[in-house]
Formats: sequence, structure tokens, C-alpha cells
Amino acid sequence: MKDAAVSHQSFRFLHAMIRVRDLEKSKDFYTRHLGMRVLREKEFPSGEFTLCFIGYGDEDDNTVIELTYNWG
Repeated sequence: MKDAAVSHQSFRFLHAMIRVRDLEKSKDFYTRHLGMRVLREKEFPSGEFTLCFIGYGDEDDNTVIELTYNWG
């Protein structure tokens, strides 16, 4: 029987999602108070939501936070 252990070197925590009520206030908190920066933001009109990814560095090398804002 083969060892069931898996190498974690190929796994990475990409992002955590937080649902927010006010996207602008949330972006202000994470950028101004915590020093993160907005990495990308995209609106999805058909689903009536916006995703905003923020973090301390590029998504290729860092774990980031996904702010999810549901319209209305």
C-alpha cells in the first residue's frame, strides 16, 4: 500500500471571500487602514454583484481577499 501523504508544495491558499454591504467603505478600510491595494474589480450585471480582489501583493504570489458585493 502506498503512503497516503500528499506533498503540500503544489497547493496554495488563493483567496478568501468576504461578503460586504458597502463596497466603497470596505475598500477604504482595507486600503487606507490596512495598507492593501485593489488588484482587480469586475461587475457582473446579469448576476447583480461585484467582485473586488484586494491584497498586499500580486495574486500570482500572494493570498488575497475577495470582497463580494451583491447589488441591492
